[in-house]
Amino acid sequence: MDTLRTYLIRSLLFSMLFFSCFKINAQSNTLSYFLATAQSNSPLLNDYNNQVISNKIDSLKLKATYGFIITGEGSAGYSPNVKGWGYDSALTNGQSLFAGVRVAKEFISRNNLNTRLAGINASISQVLAQKNISLQTLKKQITDQYIATYASQQQYNLSKEIIHLLNQEDVVLKKLTQSAVFKQTDYLTFKVTLQQNELTLEQQKADWQNNYSLLKYLSGIVDDTFEPVEKPSFIETLNPTSFDESMYAKAFQADSLKLKNDAKIIQYDYKPKITAFSDSGYQSSFALTPYKNFGMSVGVGVTIPIYDGHQKKMLLQQNQLSLDTRKKYLEQTQRQYQQQILQINNQMDQYDKMINTANQQITYAKTLVEANAKQLPTGDVRMVDFILSINNLLSLKGNIIQYNTTLFNLKNQMQYLIIQ
Repeated sequence: MDTLRTYLIRSLLFSMLFFSCFKINAQSNTLSYFLATAQSNSPLLNDYNNQVISNKIDSLKLKATYGFIITGEGSAGYSPNVKGWGYDSALTNGQSLFAGVRVAKEFISRNNLNTRLAGINASISQVLAQKNISLQTLKKQITDQYIATYASQQQYNLSKEIIHLLNQEDVVLKKLTQSAVFKQTDYLTFKVTLQQNELTLEQQKADWQNNYSLLKYLSGIVDDTFEPVEKPSFIETLNPTSFDESMYAKAFQADSLKLKNDAKIIQYDYKPKITAFSDSGYQSSFALTPYKNFGMSVGVGVTIPIYDGHQKKMLLQQNQLSLDTRKKYLEQTQRQYQQQILQINNQMDQYDKMINTANQQITYAKTLVEANAKQLPTGDVRMVDFILSINNLLSLKGNIIQYNTTLFNLKNQMQYLIIQ
């Protein structure tokens, strides 16, 4: 009983391990796998994440700046005066020693502090907006290369299919040629066609592996295996978000909020500043009773801007110019965004029709090749016509692969709209 139980447990564990490995291998050939891996390995996205964290630290630093600042201070000095030569002792006291603790605080209104904190939050929003655009660009780039890899894989598979067909005919034609039923020159023509397709197959295999290697390179993957990739999948109904909800609109909103907040900070920078300070410790010139020179002091400092050559006005003018510039860019990007959607939708409709037409034609092309293959051994069809029918089928299937590849690329553009 124990032996049976042990056997069942081992079998279960082996099955789980087998299917988990199969699942991992299957996932590594999908578009979603390469997208996830590229995001995980991207140093640029990591940089944006660190910038967000750094800005949050800036927020804490800002709060600390306007809190109480405590410093330990110390100084010692000696000014010799020999027979009247030297610094005036009335000014230097000859020697001095100070050691103490200083506490200072700059007073700032709550609105002023909140405005400066809002500026940091606006900077975080800017970073996140740029991160979204970079993420969108990365996804489109990886998907573009995945589509190229899949297209070259399809071309490679097509060539293998045609060569398989030709190899089947080669067996029959070789026997017929040896028995003098078929012309030697016709068989040589067929053989040349077969060898040309075999050479094309090797070239397409190299193209597929090169595209695959580039896909892994862009995704940050170190691997030299070449497993077939799955067909790229897209949402059946591609409905891009409205421009107002797009990442570009959010990026412009973040920039505008930052600029408007900067204008408020400029206003606050030209308001009076009040600083209070206090220190306590030991300070003595050792002239009278140095053991009594422990003490403290308090004070208040006020800074009032009076005149700086109208720099405040010029700073606000520059800020407004930046806002006007961003507004013009926003309007142009919105027009491009809407036009691109219209253009891509129109192109997708055209390629859908072309694919449907080509699929209808390929049925007749296959039938013609099959009919010619049956009549070729009897001499009812010339070798030239048979090869021509195969080339027509090959060309038609190649066109379908090209049309589908273009359609995939259009869907990729629609899913990840990038405005240059």
